[in-house]
Amino acid sequence: MRIGTGTKKSVLWVVNGRMRVCLINPPRIHPRSWGKPTVYQPLGIAYVAAVLERQHKVSIIDSPTEGWRNLEQIDETKYRQGLKNEEIANRIRRWSPDIVGINIPFSGWSKTAFEVASVVKSVDKDIITILDGLHPSARPMDCLSDPNADFVVRGEPEHTMFELVGTLEKGNTEDLKKIRGIGFTKEGKKVITPPRPEIQDLDSLPFPARHLLPMEAYFAAVKENPIRGVIRKPWAIMITSRGCPHNCIFCSDHIVMGKKWRKRSPEKVVDEIEQLVNTYSIKQIDFYDNNMTLNKKRVHTICDLMIERGLDIEWYVPTGVRADTLDENLLTKMRASGCKGLRIAPESGVQRVVNEIIKKNLDLKKVEKAVVLAKKVGIKVGVFFILGLIGETKEDMKETISYAYKLRKLGADSFHFSIAMPLYGTELYEQAKHGGFLTEDFSDEALAAAEPLITTSEFTADELRELCLRANLVNQTVTRDKLLRALRDPKKAIKTLLGRK
Repeated sequence: MRIGTGTKKSVLWVVNGRMRVCLINPPRIHPRSWGKPTVYQPLGIAYVAAVLERQHKVSIIDSPTEGWRNLEQIDETKYRQGLKNEEIANRIRRWSPDIVGINIPFSGWSKTAFEVASVVKSVDKDIITILDGLHPSARPMDCLSDPNADFVVRGEPEHTMFELVGTLEKGNTEDLKKIRGIGFTKEGKKVITPPRPEIQDLDSLPFPARHLLPMEAYFAAVKENPIRGVIRKPWAIMITSRGCPHNCIFCSDHIVMGKKWRKRSPEKVVDEIEQLVNTYSIKQIDFYDNNMTLNKKRVHTICDLMIERGLDIEWYVPTGVRADTLDENLLTKMRASGCKGLRIAPESGVQRVVNEIIKKNLDLKKVEKAVVLAKKVGIKVGVFFILGLIGETKEDMKETISYAYKLRKLGADSFHFSIAMPLYGTELYEQAKHGGFLTEDFSDEALAAAEPLITTSEFTADELRELCLRANLVNQTVTRDKLLRALRDPKKAIKTLLGRK
């Protein structure tokens, strides 16, 4: 039966036994220039599912992966990847959930998430919808304005989702205000509860519920389209720590994971690796931490345990580590345990920009040293740069390009130049919004197109595109002939090159 005031979003379910919860990874929007499907393993959803399974019945629809061959052109700049809405509707009808959780890890993908919420309500208006992820955490009031969104979850979702689903099962609307980290609408008013403290004991979380994910589809996709050209075998994503204590102005990770760095124990990390090898025959692992090497002693222990247990895998850190956390002893140990590649992120080749604009507090000399040491021990190094920050000049960007060539001579293998994106909840977004630097076409959807959304008196959008195009020449796969052809149509070319991530 149902109880409540009769207004939408205050009407809750009372059911006998466990709740049926379906967690959905919505279709994703990518720059059209990417030209081929890409797959991700939605680890956040899998963690939530693992916690909810303790008391409820859970399923997962990983739309981008289950429909990974389905590419639908949206406009000249973007395409949609994933299951069609009617396929999602049929899955909902067949499984008949009480609650549907919809993850939005990036504001550029919010449109398809709201479409999924609408699909859910079209199947059964009484299904409760819960939005979680980066976008609902940064824009909870906006999300609650959507007529098909019943609740939002802000910050780390596992404990919040578990408490929210349990409260919905009991049907006591007054208890909702006691749940920290949620938002909802009651009697026409939006309610945002205080934030939930970060999860301190990450070892208390179960391993992600990968048995609910389409693991074989990930393997098929990377076999056809190897990730970064190196992930070709059965592969998985892992996270060994959360949070970031640093203050880079463009980074949005703290919005969900907080600023305090928290770690899983080496034993738990290696236990999970062992499970992946034994259960799914995993051969390659991507560690998606933001700061995996922040505690060097811990990484040494992880590597030692991997070697002791005879875990013959290749592993990578594609999300980046701080160069000033690396030394030769650590890199040697990482290589011995199977590390084949990592990325570092100076973001700029100009120390002033790194210190005063990005606020990264990183000595570029240590970046150069890390590249040399990694090459020495046999680990490939990719490098992240960002162009188009507020306060940056065209000369700064040209100097960054020159610095990339210097790192290539020192041994770096690949370079990834991104246009600065003013993501909600970041200091960069606030600077751009209040300083009048956002372009007129700035929107959630525009974030997905990898187009310039910030312009200043120092550079135009077209100048930024051309600088990014020239920057990508540092990657040796981009030849002079390709550049000359590209310059005939720089807008099209920069979209293509920005897809090389």
